Amino acid sequence: MEGTPVHVVSSDGALRRALVARLERAPELHHHTSGDLDFSSIRPGDVVVTTPADCPPERAHELVRAGAAVIILAAIPRQEERSRYERAGVAAYIPMLIDGVDLLRAIGQSLARGRPEEHRCRTA
Repeated sequence: MEGTPVHVVSSDGALRRALVARLERAPELHHHTSGDLDFSSIRPGDVVVTTPADCPPERAHELVRAGAAVIILAAIPRQEERSRYERAGVAAYIPMLIDGVDLLRAIGQSLARGRPEEHRCRTA
């Protein structure tokens, strides 16, 4: 497994398979992507892509506090729901467009935030 794991967590098998296939095709993502039915395999630093149906704001908050970056895909984005997820600390709350650029951008930003700072030696 290379890089930070990206977990697609959804009880909807078709959605889960479509998202995993899309992320595996993304040339800019060189990370292991898995489709999961629950959140049991999530570790600190992992990226989680899920939906409001599978992850209410309270669960998202728990995952964020445990060190995961959570991306919520909303079938119908609603401002009130967005506000609740933002208060929970999610990395992104975006429309559920599998082939949209928002998903890849949100994952890329979450991966970049999770990388430790590079330490470079400086010479005088």
